[in-house]
Amino acid sequence: MLSKLVAALALAGAIQPALGLTAEQWKGKTIYQLITDRFAPASDTAPARTSPIPTVCNPIDQTWCGGTWLSVIDKLDYIQGMGIDAVWISPISKNIDVHTPYNYAYHGYWVTDPLTLNPRFGSDADLKALSAALHARGMYLMVDVVVNNIPSLSVNASTNATALTADGSRWTDPSYFHPFCWIDYNNQTSVEYCWLGDENLALMDVNTENQYVISTLQSWISNFTTTYQIDGLRIDAAKHIPGAFWPGFCGAAGVFCIGEVYGSDIGFASQFQTQSWMDSILGYPLYYGIVDGFGTPNGNMSGFVTIANQVLTAFPKPYLLGNFIENHDLPRWRNTTVDPQLAYNAMVAQFVFDGIPIVYYGQEQDFSNGAADPYNRAALWPSNYTNTSTYQHIARLNMIRKAVIANNTLFNGQSFLNSTSKIIASTATDVAIRKGPLLAVLTNRGSPSQNASFGVTQSGWSSQSSVVDVLSCKSFTTGADGTISVSYAAPGYGGMPYLFMSQADVQSLGVCSSGGVPATASNTTTSVKSGSTSVVEGVPILALLGSAAVAVLGALVL
Repeated sequence: MLSKLVAALALAGAIQPALGLTAEQWKGKTIYQLITDRFAPASDTAPARTSPIPTVCNPIDQTWCGGTWLSVIDKLDYIQGMGIDAVWISPISKNIDVHTPYNYAYHGYWVTDPLTLNPRFGSDADLKALSAALHARGMYLMVDVVVNNIPSLSVNASTNATALTADGSRWTDPSYFHPFCWIDYNNQTSVEYCWLGDENLALMDVNTENQYVISTLQSWISNFTTTYQIDGLRIDAAKHIPGAFWPGFCGAAGVFCIGEVYGSDIGFASQFQTQSWMDSILGYPLYYGIVDGFGTPNGNMSGFVTIANQVLTAFPKPYLLGNFIENHDLPRWRNTTVDPQLAYNAMVAQFVFDGIPIVYYGQEQDFSNGAADPYNRAALWPSNYTNTSTYQHIARLNMIRKAVIANNTLFNGQSFLNSTSKIIASTATDVAIRKGPLLAVLTNRGSPSQNASFGVTQSGWSSQSSVVDVLSCKSFTTGADGTISVSYAAPGYGGMPYLFMSQADVQSLGVCSSGGVPATASNTTTSVKSGSTSVVEGVPILALLGSAAVAVLGALVL
């Protein structure tokens, strides 16, 4: 079987060529966000590009720890073992390369020259090698880009061409910047034209109405995505540039663009789709809803329901929003929410609700020492890339998504990708979300078992239907009017999420074993070894592959 799996992996890579993906082609993908410097350590085949590197990578030191584009390749088995098929790497452009009041630009976001690669992370050949390695696996590459601002240690640098040149800025004419002013976040014009940063490290606002700036950036991004076969762009600080700039930039890129629009204002954020400024944005509004609903035991589930419904109404294409519960600008989920059951429920919501799930590196390791920058940017390698329960949960959720997508499993004539999420029931502590053939039943009750239950009426299935919770592979039978009732009383099962499918679909897809035991491994932890095809012992091999490989392997494993 192992030789067949290896062959199928190779075939999957051949089926999915290296092409810039359109927005519609990103539907159904799962993205893994990483900070290049912190994801994988230097190795014999991936030497550090900076020296010296610390023996211990302490995030509070805010310095380079030696990760590169080549070291990412070393650990692609680990990422693919979760069933993830796209990798978002931190910015690749040249940064300010001197000590600052906030130490060093290890993260890549203090870009001085967007047109030049950052030598701290590798060479032209190294970035091409990472792109090729991903594409050979049927995986995709998303790159973070920063065009809004240029860092400087002086708020006066933008008024002086000599100072701009000394700073290493790509933009050396003062007319290429907006005049100095600090942002007033109550005024959107100020947000777009004034500066980020502070007096210690000013982030000078680039004049993206200047025709030379526009043409230079468009020419660069067109050449960049073609040269390195980039499949998608994550746009930093998208709301800090007037929306009219983005269609030309993303059009020149020729790939899917998803922007960072930090904040909870759904009306403003939705303009990026309604005004066709770019394909999509990161789902900050839904994130705040998930925090409301699942951030604390017995939290504000009605807040989650309200926000979720508003997102579905406001965005023309909610299925393209990037769903996350952690990132490099936010606290680690397990830092603020220690209960593992709440985290599991939040993650199921992230994966089942309309959108593209994004896993932030370390989320799968339950990193909790990360209240904010820089603590939420710790190196991953001290975790030993362990096969944790959360790693397995992510693999399981991806396997289920890929199975229903690859087989075009229908519910009332609608597939998972082409249906819109619908909240069909909720209480102060519970919610049920229908998305095509899947029905998620979630709670914020937390881990302790409780003598309580939640009845979901009108599940969509008829009375006395056989359904299966595909997270546990336990069977259920619907009651009158298709009611599904879940209990939180069982020892060790209080507060767990449920994800239901019809028994017929489960049997057709093979997502549960014939004995009713989950196809994932037990909660024991083992090290995930790089260079091995069978990366996660016990995780279904479908979870290791892209959607093309799912189809290829169907006859072998189903």
